Amino acid sequence: MKFQQIRNATSIIDFAGKRFLIDPLFAPKDFFPPFPKCLTPDRRWPMADLPFEPAEIIQNIDAVILTHSHIDHFDEFAAKALPKDIKAYVQDEYDKDFLQKYGFNNIEILTENGNVFNDIMLYKTPCLHGNMEKAMPYYKMFGFRPDAMGVVFKQKNEPVLYLAGDTIWCDFVKDTIDKFAPKAIIINTAAAQIEYSGPIIMGTDDVVALRRYAPNLTVIASHMDAVGHATLDRKGLKEFITANNIADDFLIPEDGEIISLDKDGKPIQK
Repeated sequence: MKFQQIRNATSIIDFAGKRFLIDPLFAPKDFFPPFPKCLTPDRRWPMADLPFEPAEIIQNIDAVILTHSHIDHFDEFAAKALPKDIKAYVQDEYDKDFLQKYGFNNIEILTENGNVFNDIMLYKTPCLHGNMEKAMPYYKMFGFRPDAMGVVFKQKNEPVLYLAGDTIWCDFVKDTIDKFAPKAIIINTAAAQIEYSGPIIMGTDDVVALRRYAPNLTVIASHMDAVGHATLDRKGLKEFITANNIADDFLIPEDGEIISLDKDGKPIQK
């Protein structure tokens, strides 16, 4: 299994010979205006260029997975770059309709009971996109749904992989770990927040809780150094995991970097 960090939550998962493009965001650097009411009100985003041209990113992609339709997970540039008949997986009818409006015509809704792609099983998992008491007023204010999904990948010759998606540490994540016993987990870890919302994806407290609950799980940190409402960067996360002695099998890939995992989900040293 291979994981390639592209930028933000955009990544490529090479699993059992199939290549899945996750949450494609292809806008050029600084294209979008600052997030309103965020803690860095002057920061345009994406904060970094793509490491490769979109045409190279989408080469040999077998399917797209859209964990949810927030602007930092899918944009008009991705819609223009991708072939409209590519296989796409979404969380519900709302996001299916979202992609259909861009002209995509081969869309399937993932379920918690699992969907089959060739001989790969894909399971939808729930997310908690922030503390709802604190975050929901902002979702309502800006007209965003809080709904998001994660995905578990299973195939007999691969380690079970858990793409947690836009979620904080919560019972949903614990229950998914208990149910599927993944060998590796990909977490969105920029502690993004709006004003008083608190983090709406994982931050350092969530990382500590995850490590305590599943100390042997290989962790890959994604969704970093790209969006204006992030409050945790790669440098800060590296310093934190080192200071707290939780850096073993904890990977923080740079944009463009490829990580290979063995059958036990452990990183293969280059």
